[in-house]
Amino acid sequence: MKDIDWFASICAANGLKISEDQASLFEKYRSLLVTANKQLNLISRKDEDNFYPNHALNSVSFLFRKELIPDASMVDLGTGGGLPGIPVHIIYRDTRVTFIDSITKKTSALIEILQELGLRTARVVNGRGEELSKKGDFQAHFDYVISRAAGKLDDVAKWSRGFLKDSGTASGETIPSGTLIVLKGGAFEEELKHTRSIKSVASADVIDVTFHGMDEIYNKEKKLVLISYKKAAFRSQN
Repeated sequence: MKDIDWFASICAANGLKISEDQASLFEKYRSLLVTANKQLNLISRKDEDNFYPNHALNSVSFLFRKELIPDASMVDLGTGGGLPGIPVHIIYRDTRVTFIDSITKKTSALIEILQELGLRTARVVNGRGEELSKKGDFQAHFDYVISRAAGKLDDVAKWSRGFLKDSGTASGETIPSGTLIVLKGGAFEEELKHTRSIKSVASADVIDVTFHGMDEIYNKEKKLVLISYKKAAFRSQN
């Protein structure tokens, strides 16, 4: 079983240092998630012993190549048990994360997990993204939407636009404000084609997530998809 020391060494080899405090939070999160998973289907039962390679690393490996803007606000859409939002939040503690899921039992468990972790700039909302993104308290309020398993890419792109501020500018490898960040595995060419045809989408860039040490994990086929949108005049369109 890959442990926290393995995870921290992979991160360090790719330029992302995990502090002792962050390592402690990752271990506490792993324990809380596995415990909650005994009652709820937050992650696959067979993945309980593979938290670090299949969940923690898959959630943060895009940060080996990209950075977030400081003090960002983010929606984790279809979060389930807090993935990928909690691992990202542990790395970027100044990020304010809103975790959204439509299943009440999952959001109830997530509230307890976040309280135990002491992540006080996080909140949990029970609801459907496609409905919440149209409400005033959520509309055009966030720098990023991040998602790992919320649905088809084109659906997630449609649901996410309403949450996001207009696209900002960023230098170097920083992901600009107003971006949907999707972590995808498997084949999704058709989904990508449909996504690029959405009127509000300005671009959908696919980036291979490769890094030092990825030969040590089984679940390698991950892509980072960054979707940017046209200005707010198109917000109500598909």
